[in-house]
Amino acid sequence: MQPYSLWIACGIAIAAGVTDVWRFKVHNWLTFPAAVAGMAYHACSPWGGGWTHGLTGFAVGLGIFLVPYALGVFGAGDAKFVAAMGAWLGMEPLFGALLVGAVASGLYAIFLLVMRGGASQAWANLRLTFWSLCLWKRGWDAGLANQTVQQVVRVEGRRRRLIPFSAMVGVGVLYVSVRGIAGV
Repeated sequence: MQPYSLWIACGIAIAAGVTDVWRFKVHNWLTFPAAVAGMAYHACSPWGGGWTHGLTGFAVGLGIFLVPYALGVFGAGDAKFVAAMGAWLGMEPLFGALLVGAVASGLYAIFLLVMRGGASQAWANLRLTFWSLCLWKRGWDAGLANQTVQQVVRVEGRRRRLIPFSAMVGVGVLYVSVRGIAGV
């Protein structure tokens, strides 16, 4: 992969990360043009991987995050951002970026627990989620009103509860891109 697309992906990741940390929002004015431009780059540029490269990365990125978005785990901006990064990076580097982003998210979650307390609340939430999933799998409604990301974003004190996932995926994009530019 040529460094041109990696540099552009880094710029998009930084812009998305800043807005995600600042407002817990990744704007459509960033994700839609980025996705279209990524697919166009690979389709038209002599350095691109061909139209299937960008389209496959976009489809995989969107496909991976469509179900979690529908369940309220991630926001729509996260799903669109990952799809746009897939359009620029392609499928294989996208998986690396998502893996690094998942590790960064876990470390950020541990940081939030340590800095703000709440390990016992986190353990209670994990147990509640586990039992909710067990009951949901059996078709029972436990009457547990789990909040979606869209609801939690509007709550005061949200910085203690939310992880800006697009920013964490952006860390993964930067890592994959730097490795790609360096030729590692």
